[in-house]
Amino acid sequence: MNRETFLSLIPDYVDGTLSPDVLQAFEAYLASCEDCQELIEDYRSVGRGLKQLADDAQLSDESRLRLYERFNEERARRGESLIRIPADLLARVKAKAVRAPEAARKAASSGKEATILAAGGGKHLAVTTGQGGKRFGGKMKQGTVNMARHTAEVAKEMGKTVADVGRITTKESYEVLREVPRGKRQALLAPPKLMGKGMKAGLRLMTGTAKVATKTVKGGAVMTKDAASTMATGMVESARLGKAVAESTDAVVEATSTLTEGLKDAAKTVAEG
Repeated sequence: MNRETFLSLIPDYVDGTLSPDVLQAFEAYLASCEDCQELIEDYRSVGRGLKQLADDAQLSDESRLRLYERFNEERARRGESLIRIPADLLARVKAKAVRAPEAARKAASSGKEATILAAGGGKHLAVTTGQGGKRFGGKMKQGTVNMARHTAEVAKEMGKTVADVGRITTKESYEVLREVPRGKRQALLAPPKLMGKGMKAGLRLMTGTAKVATKTVKGGAVMTKDAASTMATGMVESARLGKAVAESTDAVVEATSTLTEGLKDAAKTVAEG
């Protein structure tokens, strides 16, 4: 037995897995080598230290494996015997790797379902806003016909109100909903953010309605009557919008729950041994 063969057999010798014939040759060489016993003790000491380091750091199985691999890369570079990676560690990492695709499928499935739920809530909110804008616009048209002198001014205010409400309840709300699949924090913050958008839209609608009413009063009794009708419509549409916001918020909450449960299920799949 030469030194190269001796060094390569140290891990098997320490683990007690050498065959009787090889063990006899190994120990014969060991008896004739002055520094070989120190090499074996060094191997055992390093192995114990490496395991203790991983235990103290409370590393995951994957991190433990990387630690062994990095350490062995350095020992190989120096021409030293490689530390044997524990078989149970390799088995656990391999088992997790086998379960990883299933966990990824579960996470992707829950993310898709959560996105559909959130998008459905946003679509409902947008449709409600659009329909309310049409009804509100109809009332304003009646007022501008009765008082031609104020047509341009009233229409301008109405257009701005509808545009602002539409932007808040569609674009801004959709941006909130789009953040849901990106992470747990965004999912938890979505409901209050979305409710805030609804309140902002409702306030803008009320403000616009009040401005329109003020302008129409200047047109006389007929315009005043139309303004009251317009304001009533605005109040009704604001109530409808608030209801739609609440329903959309419920959809976001459900989407958040679905996503969270899906991620928990995926994590459980990976952790199961």
